[in-house]
Amino acid sequence: MALENVEFISLFPNDSTVWIIVFVKDKDGELVDPTNSILLSLWDPAGVIQVEDAEMTKYESETGIYNYFYHTGEDAEPMDKGEWTGKVKVIDGSGESAIVSSSSFSFRVE
Repeated sequence: MALENVEFISLFPNDSTVWIIVFVKDKDGELVDPTNSILLSLWDPAGVIQVEDAEMTKYESETGIYNYFYHTGEDAEPMDKGEWTGKVKVIDGSGESAIVSSSSFSFRVE
């Protein structure tokens, strides 16, 4: 099980909603659902964590597609503007046999 690794920067204005979407695929490239969870963490441009291990939601009952909505501040402070980084962690299985995959991404707030 792996995340489709999409690394790009998108630009968002203040007071907008960032739609974060991931595609979870098996080794053959087929979309699959993990047995445990998909967790999202977000860090602001100052490196302060703003979202920690939040559960992502399944997108419209589609296999292997998950999303999360993050609203940027209406009156973002200068330190909130700039490049935000995120990490998505997929956990499949439990205990010592659990498979954990992760992928990083970023976006900018202007």
